[in-house]
Amino acid sequence: MALPGGQIRLAIGYWLHRHRKWGIVPLLGVGLFMPVHAWPVRSGNFMMIAGAIGILFGTLLRIVCYRFTGSHDPMDVYDPGTMKTEGPYAVTRNPVYLAEGAIALGIAMMSRMPWFVLATLIVGGVATALVIEWEETALRERYGDAYTEYCRTVPRWFSLGRVTHKDTFVKTRGRVKLFAAVRAESATLLIGLLAILAFLAKANFEIFHSGY
Repeated sequence: MALPGGQIRLAIGYWLHRHRKWGIVPLLGVGLFMPVHAWPVRSGNFMMIAGAIGILFGTLLRIVCYRFTGSHDPMDVYDPGTMKTEGPYAVTRNPVYLAEGAIALGIAMMSRMPWFVLATLIVGGVATALVIEWEETALRERYGDAYTEYCRTVPRWFSLGRVTHKDTFVKTRGRVKLFAAVRAESATLLIGLLAILAFLAKANFEIFHSGY
């Protein structure tokens, strides 16, 4: 996704990268505290289920990324001496952003407000495009041809061909220990589950007071 503006885009992308952890705050604020009026509360079951799956998937993927790299910051993966291309980074170049996107979309879905889902997709898509443009520019300057080759073989987001490629199997086999990661990062998983329970509680409250 290319956006106009050169250096301004990179500056905005760098700022968003540094402060992106706060993006979940307005999402939770709107999703949990804005009442659902136009959308019948009982017709949001699909959105609730899909949203819960998104939050759970994103939380688990974020846990795996953290246990694999020791950081939630994607740029920390690429320290001055090495470039990570194994584990989740053998499947997608942006597993952390994929996880954060799934969580954000899951929160929006569990709000049961279609306009909020659309707004999250638009705002989140633009913000992520800016962050990734800045990050990829920085990584190309740091690693040159090695990073260019990595971009050629590993998709920015996801592809079925890459998932089934034998090189991916070799680079992920035994390196992505989900259960060990969950045990070590149980607090992170608990936060994700508490968010799901909070949305379920809100939905039940609105159903009770709506007379459905």
